[in-house]
Amino acid sequence: MLEPLQILPSTTSHKREPLAPTLDVFARLGFRDLDLNLNHMIERGVAIDDVRRTLSANGQRAPIVSGGWCDFFDAEPRIQETLDSVERQVAAARTLGARMIRLFFGRLGEADYSAHARATIAANIRRVVDRHRDLLFVFENHDGAASRPAICREVLEHVDRPNARLNFDPINFEHRGVRSADALRILSPFIAHVHLKGYAAGEFCEFGAGDVDLLPVLETLMGGGYQGGFTVEYEGAFDRTLRLYLGVCAAQSAIDRLRAPA
Repeated sequence: MLEPLQILPSTTSHKREPLAPTLDVFARLGFRDLDLNLNHMIERGVAIDDVRRTLSANGQRAPIVSGGWCDFFDAEPRIQETLDSVERQVAAARTLGARMIRLFFGRLGEADYSAHARATIAANIRRVVDRHRDLLFVFENHDGAASRPAICREVLEHVDRPNARLNFDPINFEHRGVRSADALRILSPFIAHVHLKGYAAGEFCEFGAGDVDLLPVLETLMGGGYQGGFTVEYEGAFDRTLRLYLGVCAAQSAIDRLRAPA
């Protein structure tokens, strides 16, 4: 698993670029431990063994992999598409030596969330996490019902499994009109991983820039004993390698300051 408070760059920002050269560039930047997006392998047919060899040649590891869109709100028979997709993603994670996989809750709109929807998603998630008890599954807050902290918490409470936790993305909450500090108060017992990026004028930017100061959120998180890891993302309009690098540097500086003795 990750070292306490480890910071990893995400390849999500580069999923439209060829993967092998991207990994080479990341290695030259000193990015050795990565949060590897599975898009190239699941959607584009890149051979998983080729990725594993490239990582090994570069002295890189992928302790976390980020999977694609699945929808755990679906009922039978459609849920089988999600279950099959997750099995492929789990196989990729195992080949790459990852022990944590990031997924999404699903696409259900907030207005459509109900006790029935909660029971459906909880049962579907249990089917996956019970089958793979050695992996930690972290579900990311995103759009629709999953943009509401209380819903995310309620779902995870009803799943009730130690290997089903939250991937806390504070900027995703801010993007949907939820103060990340408020979300943290509701969700802190379930947070196992954190995504870091910035937000400026309604658009995503690099961590350390933008209109939302996440330092108080990080201070509260770490003050509460959080020892999990962080993934730095960049989803903005500028040079993605440069902005990701700047975001990683800003995150490392922030975490180092917060963990330093007073």
